[in-house]
Amino acid sequence: MAIQPIDLSVIYSQMDNVAKFNASQNHSVQFANQHGRDKAAAENLEKSKIVQNAAQKDIDSNKIKNNLDQGGSGGQGLYSGSRKKKDEEDQNLPEQKEFKDPMLGKIIDITG
Repeated sequence: MAIQPIDLSVIYSQMDNVAKFNASQNHSVQFANQHGRDKAAAENLEKSKIVQNAAQKDIDSNKIKNNLDQGGSGGQGLYSGSRKKKDEEDQNLPEQKEFKDPMLGKIIDITG
């Protein structure tokens, strides 16, 4: 059975259709990947902005705390009173001594 020219033209047109379909599938996959990367980059940018804002707020709150230490107003009496109590409690604690065994790690029991 020989191949007729009409059969070849049908095969070539079908191959062209399959190639176009594969190209469109590849293009859509690439587009989806790029869209996913763009979305992830935007989310990371948003997260970094949130972290920077939180860090800025933390710096501002440290300024307020420092002002309380340096004689701020408001609840300074309460703050300094509790601070004095903590200092007194720290002074009343006995000094902890570290125990060192000179033979530690030198004797190994291999009998179990």
